Amino acid sequence: MDRVCIIGAGWSGLAASQVLHERGIPFDCYEAGSEVGGNWRYLNDNGMSSGYRSLHINTSKKLSEYRCYPMPEEYPPFPSVFQMSEYLDDLVDHFGFRDKIAFRTEVTHVEAAEEGGWTVTSRHRDTGVETTRHYGSVMVANGHHWKPRDPEPAFPGVETFTGTQIHSHYYKTPEEYAGKRVLVLGFGNSAADIAVETSGVAERTFLTTRRGGYVFPKFMFGKPADDMISPFLTMVMPREQQRWIMALLLKLSIGSVQDFGLPKPEHKLFNSHPTVSETLLPKLGHGDIGVKPNISHFDGGSVHFVDGSVEKIDAVIYASGYQVSFPFLDESVIAPTDNDVSLFHRVVDPNHDGLYFIGLFQPLGATTVLAEAQSHWVADLLQGKAALPSTEAMAKEIKGYKDALAKRYVTSKRHTMQVDHYPYLAELRGARKKGAKLARKALKARNKAALKTPLSSDYQPEEVSIRIDAHPDVVWDLISDVTRMGDWSPECWKCSWRDETRGVGAKFTGHNKRGWMRWVTSNTVEAWERGKAFSFHTTTNGVRWGYRLEQDGDGTVVTERWDVSGQSEAQRKRTASFANMMLGGYEGHTAELRAGMTATLERVKAAAEAVERPAAVRELVALEQAA
Repeated sequence: MDRVCIIGAGWSGLAASQVLHERGIPFDCYEAGSEVGGNWRYLNDNGMSSGYRSLHINTSKKLSEYRCYPMPEEYPPFPSVFQMSEYLDDLVDHFGFRDKIAFRTEVTHVEAAEEGGWTVTSRHRDTGVETTRHYGSVMVANGHHWKPRDPEPAFPGVETFTGTQIHSHYYKTPEEYAGKRVLVLGFGNSAADIAVETSGVAERTFLTTRRGGYVFPKFMFGKPADDMISPFLTMVMPREQQRWIMALLLKLSIGSVQDFGLPKPEHKLFNSHPTVSETLLPKLGHGDIGVKPNISHFDGGSVHFVDGSVEKIDAVIYASGYQVSFPFLDESVIAPTDNDVSLFHRVVDPNHDGLYFIGLFQPLGATTVLAEAQSHWVADLLQGKAALPSTEAMAKEIKGYKDALAKRYVTSKRHTMQVDHYPYLAELRGARKKGAKLARKALKARNKAALKTPLSSDYQPEEVSIRIDAHPDVVWDLISDVTRMGDWSPECWKCSWRDETRGVGAKFTGHNKRGWMRWVTSNTVEAWERGKAFSFHTTTNGVRWGYRLEQDGDGTVVTERWDVSGQSEAQRKRTASFANMMLGGYEGHTAELRAGMTATLERVKAAAEAVERPAAVRELVALEQAA
């Protein structure tokens, strides 16, 4: 199977790595930093992570833990950034794929290879050494919270501002804002956290929001709020009813945001990504944070707002979101426009085979579980267990998704890749199920075509060889005794001679079984030369089996051979029918035969090397070596 390139070792890249490692799919993971974790590694030296010191997850431990690896029981319901990085380290070491991750290595270029697959160029950040490798597929998991987006367009007069300005991406701790007048722009989770934190040390903190929004507490009635969400109801209950129930719960638990000085939201609940904070509303209620409408313009050290009010400000922190960017991909491959990327089920690029994106969504829920589910679907595709529909069908799904977003959400660069946790999990399950049907249909078509295609003129029988530390006579005695074939073959039950005849032309019957199915074969010996060869022809299906022995020092090289060149058309059809029913088609049949031949020779080797050589054989070996 072709090797896979995974870009990034944050929690989406780790989900992909764990799934591929579990499935036995070879891969390399590239990580720009020295450690795993992405945004969940505080002061990550990859230079791209935005985690601040007080950061905690905003979906509960129960919802956020990988399904393959639960978080420790002693973790609180909403672990910190330090606990999360420890959890991710433990995940990697538990499953044992740390050696598959190339640390301090950034991917600089990815392009389609002429022979198929992808050419990936990487650079070690310390040595500067560049390496180019070929991969069958690429899984992009570089995240979408690493390239800050400043307000667009810039506010008038911003160039005259005499205070400091940073994007929330660069915020780490509140100490530098002690005694200052701080303005935080935005109403997402980061804006809420930073406004709360700076308000504890600043002379005054203001929060400016353009349209307002809903605030979800982390706890409701003593439990994590997302424990209140029913997976079943989120998929079957109409959104209006879901909206009514959640609005009632919010009303009962916190009241309305207007009660805390926030503007009334201009949109319905669930029509924008909600803000999750346990501390914002109490801070607003205490008057520790002032609320302002959108900025009108800057004027030196003053900030003017659209309601005509003015405040002296020393520092502005823009929590204005991020740009989706893939600097290693040429714009001809994919070019996000206002954070809009056209992907089938948010994963597959319909126009480029083998290019997948993991974690490229904004969830009402947890990234970990969804990235894990995406990775399992991609693994199905890589292993041939699932297939993709036509490009036209994928384009139709993408259009439907975008139309649904436009109908539901307010127009914003923040709402170009929204997914709801449980419905999206169901969507991925459906994609895997449909993909499996498509794969079976395609396999059936290939098998049908294979029956109509004669063997090529350059056909070569399958062969497997092994060296056995035993004399050829010992090995030959074992493999030429057909009554012992049940000891060697993984599928054979027993074999018996038809009569007392031995040697070339002798016939025997093989009894084979596979699960509930048993069948009988008729075989004729075609070659019988002591210490050199033993072969036979299975007359029921036209397959020829043979063993070739060559002395190698005091040992023997044994080669097992499987040849179907003598099959009639009818025999090929019967073989294909069995292969379709039991082994997943010709491809599966061939693969299993190779594995079976290897297993047979391993068993013969074990038996031959366990035989105590008689003195005559030892003397024969010595004479041959002397000659």
